[in-house]
Amino acid sequence: MTIQLPNSVASPQDLTALLREVRECAKWFSHESVKKQVTNAAAVRSALPELSPATNELLQQWGTNEPLSKKSLADLINALEEYASTAPSITLTLAAPPTGGIKKTLVAWCRENIAENILVNFQFNSTILGGMVVRSGSHVYDWSFRRQLLAARDTFPEVLRHV
Repeated sequence: MTIQLPNSVASPQDLTALLREVRECAKWFSHESVKKQVTNAAAVRSALPELSPATNELLQQWGTNEPLSKKSLADLINALEEYASTAPSITLTLAAPPTGGIKKTLVAWCRENIAENILVNFQFNSTILGGMVVRSGSHVYDWSFRRQLLAARDTFPEVLRHV
C-alpha cells in the first residue's frame, strides 16, 4: 500500500515527528499485546499515547485494508522510512512565516503538480519583500519582489516620479 501523507506533514522534520509517533504507537501496541498474553484476560489497558491529528489520519488510512497489528505497524514504519529516504524535497522561502493554511495550500499544490511524495521545507526572509524563492537541489528560482525591484533599478525612480 502506498502512503498518502496529509498535507499538514510537509517537511522532512514533520515526517520525522510522524515516524516517531508511529514508532511510539507500535511500542504501545506491542506492550499491550504482551500484557494480554501474560494475564490471559482483558487486562486494564494503559492509555494510548497522545497522537497528532496527522498520525491518527495516517493510522486510519493504513488500517483500512487490515486491522492494525504489530506486523502492519512494522510495515508502516518501513514504508515511512523508505518514503523519507526517496522523497524529493524543495525549499520555499517566503517574506513572512507562512500560516498553517498557506502551508497546506502550497504543499497540496506541490503534491498535485510536482510529485505526489514531495516534501516541502518552509523558510522566511523578510528582505525579499514579497513573492517567493524556490530551491530544488542546486537550482534557485527567484520570484521575489526584491529581485524585480533590483532588476528595474533604472526605471523604478522614473515610475515613482510620475506617481
